Amino acid sequence: MYISYEQIRAFVCVAEQGSFSAAAKKLNRHRTTLGQVINNLEIEANLALFDRTGKFPVLTDSGQALYLHAKNLAEYTTSFEKACQNLTLGIETDITIYHSDLVPAELISDVMKALRKEFKEVNVHWLHKGTQEVREALANGEADLGIVCTHDLKSISAHEYVYLVSMPFCLCAAPSSSLFESPTLTINDLKKHRQLFLEDYLSAGIEEIITVSPHVQRVESMSVFIALLTSGEGWALVPKHAVNELVEAKKLTEFHIKEVNTTVRFPLALWTTHQSKKGLVRNRITKLLSLLSKKYSL
Repeated sequence: MYISYEQIRAFVCVAEQGSFSAAAKKLNRHRTTLGQVINNLEIEANLALFDRTGKFPVLTDSGQALYLHAKNLAEYTTSFEKACQNLTLGIETDITIYHSDLVPAELISDVMKALRKEFKEVNVHWLHKGTQEVREALANGEADLGIVCTHDLKSISAHEYVYLVSMPFCLCAAPSSSLFESPTLTINDLKKHRQLFLEDYLSAGIEEIITVSPHVQRVESMSVFIALLTSGEGWALVPKHAVNELVEAKKLTEFHIKEVNTTVRFPLALWTTHQSKKGLVRNRITKLLSLLSKKYSL
């Protein structure tokens, strides 16, 4: 049995349009030619797919049984053809991006909204990974791009480096925290209370810089980290973008200590490889990240 993509599409189109004339017009084919395509399909399948006794063709029981299968196959073949066309044009079908949990979720959302205006078919996989995992994935080709939070010489790698933004961090705790019983907060006050520590700080290599309290509680997920912070579990140094709304809603209180008179910042960087430059989608994502990340410097 030999059944072509053309026959499957013709069958689906006639079934959905309700007539050979309408289907021929939609497929830009002559009605007689389309009728022959359906006849050949019925011969190959050894089944009558349409009842032609009336004014319009009606699916037979066999036709009804095969319609959904044909519909799915037609969509897959269309997707396959589109993928072939895109690859010919240098448009990737899939992009994998490893990223730190410190990357603003809104930044990822904004990038995707802008990307979809140009590339509607590509699948972009955003996977939360640590800095070392990003290095390895870029080296072995598992990831196309990596977004990491690093500092100083640790920002330098064998991969190409694109500086995105210097993210501001702030000190926060729940309004009910006993930390605020002291009128003027100092580092010694912070040492007496539990510090929440996001696991990605360790991956980024900034743990020694920001660890103050001997009572450290590590949390892997950003959402759990924020939930524990708002519940009064402890205080934390946290990216401002992650808590701005909570501070405005008075669910968290931003505070300062007299020993630190400047905003703490850590750079967000994009790591790429030479191969990453070859794809149109990867190039566009890189440009969008560079452009849209600037708002997170405030």
